[in-house]
Order: sequence, then structure tokens, then C-alpha cells
Amino acid sequence: MSSNHINIMLRTLKQYEDCEITLKFSNDYHTPMFTVCYLNKFFRLTYLSNPLVETYDNIESALSAIEKVMQNSLQETPN
Repeated sequence: MSSNHINIMLRTLKQYEDCEITLKFSNDYHTPMFTVCYLNKFFRLTYLSNPLVETYDNIESALSAIEKVMQNSLQETPN
């Protein structure tokens, strides 16, 4: 997925902040990795393989974190 497409999705989350929209990202093997939502003026990344939750206060930092996770998933092999 392109950075531009992810950027548009993050902007959409922010635009509809009164709605409960959650995006789920999966790796190339279709294994869900994390979700992203916009809650209380923050982008919230929740990892599904562990209890880690990260928050970002702007689109650029959230986009950078998402790209990093997606890039790292390309380097991993399936179990």
C-alpha cells in the first residue's frame, strides 16, 4: 500500500473523529498485525501480537510508524 493511500486513510480517520472507525493492517501473508484508530485527538496504533499501544498526535508521525512496521514485516518470514 502506498504512503499516499495510507495518508488519505489517516486524514479520513481524523475527519470523522466522532465515528468509531478502525483500520486493520495485515502483512503479505494476510496475518493481522495492528489496528489504527483516531481517538481523543490521537492516532492510536494497537499491535495485535502483544499488548503494545502507541499514540501519535499528527498524521506524519503516525504514517512514519505505520511505514516502519510494514517495512519490518516484509523482512520477516512466516512461522
